[in-house]
Amino acid sequence: MTSTDLIGNSDDRVTLSTTEPDTKRGSGLAGHLGTADLVLTALAFAGPLAGTAGYITIMISTGNGIGTPGAFLATMAVLLLFSVAYGAMTKYVPNPGAFYAYITAGLGRNVGLGSSFLILGSYISIGVGFYAFAGLAVQQFVLSHGGPEIPWWVYSLVFWVIVGTLAYFRVDVSAKVLGVLLVCEVVIVAIFDVAVMGQGGATGISFEPFTPTAFTSGQLGIALVFGVALFSGFESTAVYREETRNPDKTIPRATMITVLLIGLFYTLTSWALISGLGTAQAVAIATADPAGAFFSVATQFGGPILTDAANVLLITSILAAHLSIQNVTTRYTYSLGVDGIFPTALGKAHPRFRSPHRASITVSLTFLIFTGLLTIAGLTAGEIYAWFAGTASFTIMVAMTLTSLAAVFYFRRNPQPGLSLWKATIAPALAFLALAVMVVLAIINFPSLIGGSQLLSNIILALALLVFAIGVVTAAILRQKNPNVYQRIGRQ
Repeated sequence: MTSTDLIGNSDDRVTLSTTEPDTKRGSGLAGHLGTADLVLTALAFAGPLAGTAGYITIMISTGNGIGTPGAFLATMAVLLLFSVAYGAMTKYVPNPGAFYAYITAGLGRNVGLGSSFLILGSYISIGVGFYAFAGLAVQQFVLSHGGPEIPWWVYSLVFWVIVGTLAYFRVDVSAKVLGVLLVCEVVIVAIFDVAVMGQGGATGISFEPFTPTAFTSGQLGIALVFGVALFSGFESTAVYREETRNPDKTIPRATMITVLLIGLFYTLTSWALISGLGTAQAVAIATADPAGAFFSVATQFGGPILTDAANVLLITSILAAHLSIQNVTTRYTYSLGVDGIFPTALGKAHPRFRSPHRASITVSLTFLIFTGLLTIAGLTAGEIYAWFAGTASFTIMVAMTLTSLAAVFYFRRNPQPGLSLWKATIAPALAFLALAVMVVLAIINFPSLIGGSQLLSNIILALALLVFAIGVVTAAILRQKNPNVYQRIGRQ
């Protein structure tokens, strides 16, 4: 295999443009999502309350300490650069495959299919991890309120039934549920922020967290990797292309808005949490009690009512994230079914609901089987969540890096009238360089990211590379054995 095979030779280029039909919208899916719907769906994937209660204290304790707000601002800046290129690709490569379609268009079908396998594996990993997290969170909530001790996987199974049922129907139904749950959890965190900052925190409001010294303190690499992880889901806007009104305008706009909202939300909230803990002792307290630090501050500044509400809405936050993860994973599976890579039955929409129902059922069963096998193997909920959520964060970052590079190659080969040099070359190139640095940092800090050993880290990274390689080899085989399917990779 030559380098031209990997980045697309003369007969392996996708040259879609806005003059072509919008990816054969008759393929079956339908919906009426607008900008607000896409933003709410993407924000739900990020799970703002779950991220606040479960991740920010970890960033403070193991990342760059009180410089965490600056890490969020830096991550937001990089992802805004990425969103410029991403938004342009959504317009000129009008396919619903998102990363899969864009990487194929820029780097060729071999790399595109390899990336699609890696991306699908990423979403499956984060789904499995979140089922463990959901079961553990509900179990702890029940026990803390004097309830019976029930195995965590029982609660996970309840989540599985609810999510699978909602995801079966048209995405509009999920969007309404996600919207309600998301608004509730954002309101709770906003009340937390106002309560802490309004009362001056533990020792007064300090701007030290935004200084260069604070930003570069501790382990900045871990902070940036976790920062990217907490933005996960903003890229899912393009997956709903066939179910969106006016996607050429709606998807780029929704992507940018989502990145801005997530970035500002976590910057302010991490600053409030550090202020509530006390700037001087924030790192020590977060290290001593990473799981309870947020709730202790909520109780101190907002009272037990705020803490109880946050505990309840943490459960609904996880449910909303689950539903969003299920929807995105389903649509990747559906796209691969339409392209003929997976059985074509998975690329069929429900005749009444116009939803990818078969792909959704398949994804639900996949989550059930993997989570069940891991539980039977004796892994704890904490281990499943740490290993699989950490792996997903890394592989999604790799996908974003490849997408940025793909945008550079695509627009060099396919210049678009009216598309500025900034959007076509400068922004995606800068995003690629920044994300590539983050990938290197993620590899270096991967043991800390998954909470495991160097050996486990090496095994997981090797498996991720293997998944990508299987996709590349599959594409090469299809090129020789089934050229019709090969030509459909990344396009419909």
